[in-house]
Amino acid sequence: MPDQSTLDPQAILASLGITDATQIEPVTGGVSTAIWRVEWQGKPYALRVFRPEQAAMAEKEQRVMSIAAQAGIPVPDTIRHGLWEGRPAFLVSWVDGKTLSAELGAHPYRVWQLGRAFGQMQASIHRIPAPADMDTRAWIEWAGDEPALKQRLYDLPSRKNQLLHLDYHPLNVMTDGQQINGVLDWVNAQVGDPRADFARTFAILRIEPYGPHGDPFWLSIGRRLLERAWRSGYLQAGGKLDEMALFYAWAGAVMIRDQSQRVNKPDHWLQDHHLAPVRKWRDMWKRRAGIG
Repeated sequence: MPDQSTLDPQAILASLGITDATQIEPVTGGVSTAIWRVEWQGKPYALRVFRPEQAAMAEKEQRVMSIAAQAGIPVPDTIRHGLWEGRPAFLVSWVDGKTLSAELGAHPYRVWQLGRAFGQMQASIHRIPAPADMDTRAWIEWAGDEPALKQRLYDLPSRKNQLLHLDYHPLNVMTDGQQINGVLDWVNAQVGDPRADFARTFAILRIEPYGPHGDPFWLSIGRRLLERAWRSGYLQAGGKLDEMALFYAWAGAVMIRDQSQRVNKPDHWLQDHHLAPVRKWRDMWKRRAGIG
């Protein structure tokens, strides 16, 4: 994530033609971008700023969000965009409500209703046809050093090509307490098989380490309930999924690749032993898929 403390949001807004913002507050939680909440002309907006080397990523995200919006997916509208010191900057509409994670933390009794809506929204994303000029195989390489697993996926005759979010989890989905009213952070979006996106969300809900000492009992139960509700909503809206062992193994490999970059870093609690359950999960699904 860009170092927010070194950036000047007022200067960035000025580069977008906005000099009369009345309130600017940093927002925590962004991984790919620095984010501020901006009050301008009586309305709230989000200012998102990428690193200079993320220009292609930012352009792709904007295109994907436009495609998703045209298909009826609730995504933020882009109000202004430009460059500030080589950094892509976007002022987008603010999505009211809370993240699904925060809403369920405050009102856990809504887990089935909102969890099913969470799954149904993801199935809706997967009905969006793939843009013809986007790479349909790039997502497979996310598995890293897994040649046998990747080859099986390349050779899979049933592989489909639809729009994938690939970071679809309760911190990137907004709710008004009744329904899903925003899907955020499309920087990972790819074109590929919807089963990969389903498997990645499943892995995040089931096995991603959330803290250095494991889940407290209430969180463990909450994760399982949300997982069941999400799965129920997705399958009801998207239909049955098959050959999932390959995709679950892929999702485990992707998580190991991603999380390994944080191991033993001074600004993160993650240690190598926290990934042991993820490796066990990946290896179990590889065996079930017939990969030694």
